[in-house]
Amino acid sequence: MIPKSDLPCWEIMRCENPASCLAHKTPDIPCWEIVRGLDDYRSAFNVCRDCIVYIIKQENVTLPSQEIEVILQTRGVCILS
Repeated sequence: MIPKSDLPCWEIMRCENPASCLAHKTPDIPCWEIVRGLDDYRSAFNVCRDCIVYIIKQENVTLPSQEIEVILQTRGVCILS
């Protein structure tokens, strides 16, 4: 099984429309980097800082894996599609 931190964001978030997702179109760039380049509410409100994708892809994740699983089960909406 692939660790969740190695999965692309559209798989972690189970995006319903990955074809229209900016991160899916540029898979080599982390989704939070894409958001930083946008000139809208997503970058203005730092929405990535609280996103489970951003959290689990950091080197020093402090959330226990059980809590990450709960968050993923009640995940939010993909903000890039």
